[in-house]
Amino acid sequence: MKKLTTLTEGMQLIHNGNQIYTVTQELSNDFKEDDKLIFIPDSNEPIHIPKFATDLVAKEIKLAKEGFYELASATDEQINTFFDQFSTNLANDTIWEKIQTINHDDIKVAKEKKKSTTRLEANDTCRNNMIEGLQQFKNQPLKRLSKIQTIPHETWSVELLKNPLGVVGFVFEGRPNVIADATGVLKSGNTVVFRVGQDALQTAKAIMELALYPALDQANLSRNCIRLLDHTSRATAWALFSNKNLNLAVARGSGHATRVLGSIAYQHGVPVSLHGTGGAWMMTSESTNPQRLQDAIIGSLDRKVCNTLNTICILKSHQETLLSTTFNALEQAGKNLNESYKVHIESNSLAYISNDKLKLKIKVTRATGTQQENQFETIDITKIGTEWEWEKTPEITLIVVESIDEAINLYNTYSPQFVASLITQNETELTHFFNHINAPFVGNGMTRWVDGQYALLAPELGLSNWENGRLLARSAILSGDSIYTTRLKMIQKKSNLKR
Repeated sequence: MKKLTTLTEGMQLIHNGNQIYTVTQELSNDFKEDDKLIFIPDSNEPIHIPKFATDLVAKEIKLAKEGFYELASATDEQINTFFDQFSTNLANDTIWEKIQTINHDDIKVAKEKKKSTTRLEANDTCRNNMIEGLQQFKNQPLKRLSKIQTIPHETWSVELLKNPLGVVGFVFEGRPNVIADATGVLKSGNTVVFRVGQDALQTAKAIMELALYPALDQANLSRNCIRLLDHTSRATAWALFSNKNLNLAVARGSGHATRVLGSIAYQHGVPVSLHGTGGAWMMTSESTNPQRLQDAIIGSLDRKVCNTLNTICILKSHQETLLSTTFNALEQAGKNLNESYKVHIESNSLAYISNDKLKLKIKVTRATGTQQENQFETIDITKIGTEWEWEKTPEITLIVVESIDEAINLYNTYSPQFVASLITQNETELTHFFNHINAPFVGNGMTRWVDGQYALLAPELGLSNWENGRLLARSAILSGDSIYTTRLKMIQKKSNLKR
């Protein structure tokens, strides 16, 4: 098979079955021998992976594979010692101050680039969550090898055994605490290669060098068990998810970048767990208690993360009471953050909003700085699933619906199929809601409960929505005990067994 070693401007490449891409001058200049091009569905722009990214990933996966077999010889006590020492190192004020100093530099650079720093900060909350998560990993009653079932026969038997999977690849957004999350795979006997966004890379390296690697050393575990892709290029993430020696790819974050990573993994036969677009939906019914609605809204808007309230559906027959409650709750949620709030009103729902509200102007804190905007803006119904990546000013979409069934249909059509909450204590309503809503996470109160550490008392390795369909045989919270393979072992008692 002939290999493509150069590209020339104007060259035409066939992709996705019957599509044609014409090579640009920029790509022809950048493409070198042993580079790769990948085309993903619904895009006419190729993904260009330079040779250096492929080589770096191959090297780190090779080391992690060596670490996997080295980890098989380690004791459970060694692994637990690692989690204990890692958390102890993070609790050390001298170490943490050094990490924070480097983190402040990362934040400064990100702000200069007008990027969001909401999740980048290594503050006390981040630190405490990391320590708590590591201790939870340590205390998990998880075995690397466990018997699932024994199938007995007359002179022989078959055992189904849960066994470590191999090398797990993570691509994370900028939150420093995700490094602690990634180490959870060690508890189930797996190793990890991960890549963090360029905005957090120096912070990640500081945590590795000052707290994580010393903990591995203190536990007498190989540093090959946890590998970091030490490069700022996004191509390293693409190369990671295209490497067939990866046993599982996990993408944290949302939006186009995550969808691209998923497409790359699917094309290369790499099993993948994707977060995808976030944003929780909340619905109301005839039995919605206004106080419970107010509490649920306030409890779902304390900060912007994937499970933050994003879209709320108000029942038309009770709109007067429920809209008043909603705006009071939004005002309080904003006050709790020393901010106002912003609402995107679905165009057909404008009739329920007073003209005075539609004229209001507020200050909104964005990644680029504080700016004055309309407090209420119109949005088309096809955009009601848009995730609002707000910084400090709570921001939601609001739509008035005829019925709970209309709200369910809107969710199933336009949402990212992630979190859905119906504010009710009526069991019949909630059962109907659960059976018809296409969401992996369903509740009847605040939406921020969707978190492995908070809900299951076990640190999560990743969350998934159902944008790409329901998940086979597992929940949408990926945890350490769900990263395994099943092996079959046959025990023969008599030597003359024949079929």
